[in-house]
Amino acid sequence: MRVYIYGRGLGFKYVKRCLLEQVEIIAYIDNYAQDKVSGDGISIIKKDELLQDFDFIIITLMKYEVVRSDLLKQGIGRQRIISFFDREDAEKDIFYSVLDSHRWKSELMWKYQQEVEIPRADNAYYEANAKELEERYELPTIIDVDKTIDILIGEEKSLTRFGDGEFEMMFGRNRPRFQVLDKKLGNRLCEALQKSLPNLMIAIADNYGDLSKYTDEAADAIRQYMSPEVRKNHMSLLDMHRCYYDAYLSRPYYIYRDKSFGVIKRKFDHIKEIWSGKDVLIVEGEHTRFGVSNDLMDGATSVVRLLVPDKNAFSKYDAIIEATKKYGYKRLIICVIGPTATILVFDLAKTGYRAIDIGQLDTEYEWFLREAKDKCDVSYKTVSEFIDKEVYEDISEPYKSIYEEQIVEIIK
Repeated sequence: MRVYIYGRGLGFKYVKRCLLEQVEIIAYIDNYAQDKVSGDGISIIKKDELLQDFDFIIITLMKYEVVRSDLLKQGIGRQRIISFFDREDAEKDIFYSVLDSHRWKSELMWKYQQEVEIPRADNAYYEANAKELEERYELPTIIDVDKTIDILIGEEKSLTRFGDGEFEMMFGRNRPRFQVLDKKLGNRLCEALQKSLPNLMIAIADNYGDLSKYTDEAADAIRQYMSPEVRKNHMSLLDMHRCYYDAYLSRPYYIYRDKSFGVIKRKFDHIKEIWSGKDVLIVEGEHTRFGVSNDLMDGATSVVRLLVPDKNAFSKYDAIIEATKKYGYKRLIICVIGPTATILVFDLAKTGYRAIDIGQLDTEYEWFLREAKDKCDVSYKTVSEFIDKEVYEDISEPYKSIYEEQIVEIIK
């Protein structure tokens, strides 16, 4: 049997244990690899280089749906595509000539236990007793999204957000794909989290107690991340006697169980009031294109943009903050540059500028407009949670001309 292996990450470790001896790996498919040959001497190709002389393609990605759909569009028959983490595929006899059926099912069962059952058990106590634990100052107090937004509308305050990426950076663990581990950045994040400024709201993700408002997928992802060790790490940095704000104001759509149109539209309309009637500076990655081709920023009086590197923006921090102060004077500053935004908002607040770290809001809005049930790509925009693009589509008119006129500087 001749097979292609699609993906070389953690998922392949599971697959490798199940491959039968007679299976020959022709090549690995990895669209973002820089090398042409892997450490075991097997070629690495991109999906466009795929040849037809094979029996099966084994998708090792845990989020396999998009890859499988792309392969089907390429004309590859469904009977030749094995999605290792699809439980239905694990029941198909046709694939047992490639993978040991018993090992395969055992691996999936073990993975489910480790990633779903154990995290659910670990978090059950906090979810069931959230209100009581908060009253006893054993969980952080987090002001809900609506009240958070009301404060941003009614008061001249800045907001900076701490999600899992920022916490992992503080503990020296690399998490965001768009920002390499940086000790200085980690130390600055700790400083910003624990400092108290009268004009700055500190937002953290509402992950610590009741998760019933989230989808099963989102809740399980939170539980998997919020292991006993990680929970202990977070608690060591958070002040249980302080009020935090909900960092998920930047994610009004995808993670929530209730996706009814009216409910979600009200959330976005509420957020839009923050910059309604204001002059705005957007500090964003070169391909973020926040609000381009949708009406997210239509209520603003004017919009200008400062573009910074899509990845590792913190390496250009001095230039970014200098340019932000230059163009952000008397403007509301909206920041969309990952963990660097967290520090940028903090430093700007100290000097009297008003800034809001708004995160993935534009991506969420695009998914809402599409009524997306699964995460998907958005043309000519960075969608960091879904795909790491090599090439970006050109912006269509008239949006391209408007966007280009808004750019005041590009920091490379």
